[in-house]
Amino acid sequence: MRLFLIGMATLALAACSGADDNMTAPMDNAALATNEMDNAANAIDHVAAIENLSNTQQQAVFLRAIRDANIPCRDVTTVERIEPQGGLTTWRAQCDQGDAHLIAVQPDGNAQVMSRNPDGL
Repeated sequence: MRLFLIGMATLALAACSGADDNMTAPMDNAALATNEMDNAANAIDHVAAIENLSNTQQQAVFLRAIRDANIPCRDVTTVERIEPQGGLTTWRAQCDQGDAHLIAVQPDGNAQVMSRNPDGL
């Protein structure tokens, strides 16, 4: 009889915890949906943010992008916005060694650095 009661108590506890899990799942899903909407509302337009930077700040941003692409560059000396490449806002950044790099920035802030061989090959 004692084993029967312990077994019943264990099953009752298991049933209770399962019910709680089922009750919190819709609330968790609602919280995730709310967070996604908040993130979309607070999304940063990185292209506009770069355009609003001073020339020195733009040079620093593009120096970081070039270095993150494992391309040697001691300093970016000039930055100019050019015609969009592949539908993405694009800048030309000139390094102090003379190399020019095209940097296409996606709205989410990811940058693609395109370089050519300095010897023209």
